[in-house]
Amino acid sequence: MKRHLVFFMLLYVLFPLRASALVCSNEQRVNYQTLASNITTNYTYTEQNGTVTFQITLSNIYEGLIVNDIKNGTTYPYQGNELTITNLNPNTSYRFDIYTSDVYCRQEVLYSHYVNTPPYNPYYQDEVCVGAEKFALCQKWTQITMPYEEFKQKVEQLKKPAVEEPTINTKTTTKSFYDYAIELYLKYYYIVLPLFIIVGITIIYRYNKKNDLF
Repeated sequence: MKRHLVFFMLLYVLFPLRASALVCSNEQRVNYQTLASNITTNYTYTEQNGTVTFQITLSNIYEGLIVNDIKNGTTYPYQGNELTITNLNPNTSYRFDIYTSDVYCRQEVLYSHYVNTPPYNPYYQDEVCVGAEKFALCQKWTQITMPYEEFKQKVEQLKKPAVEEPTINTKTTTKSFYDYAIELYLKYYYIVLPLFIIVGITIIYRYNKKNDLF
């Protein structure tokens, strides 16, 4: 037993670099993490018969990196610079953990990429949405959980024109004596006007008669 122990100690002393190579160094770890973080993601979709499926593409994959689809439990070894995963669902969060195939560093998650696919509205092209495209209920990427009949009823309600409330004028004005005089005259002019005429004729008659005396 002692001989074996002495033998392994001699190996460690004589070949220290060989022993340290069995461990993932900080330099290696940082390098792999940088490569993993440089991967880019994007998604596209295919729409058919009122349903939609998504495709997520991971690009700029460095040779030796491994992609683990956490949502679907699938691991993809390096197959080239680009990886496309198909038949994915709307309104779902996907996580892709990146590992390396390097046997000394492969146990560590180097980086995690997240992709969220949007919700899909299967009714957005329905005839009830004609003229109601501006409403959220009739837009493609709106989450709809209600049955169709309820959806239809809500959209038809939104399309009804709003009833405008009558405008009440609360503005008050202050009238002058002149305004009241005009209103009174216009209201009783058939009485006031003859009186003015009679008084005027009387004054003129008296004035003329007085002048005739001189």
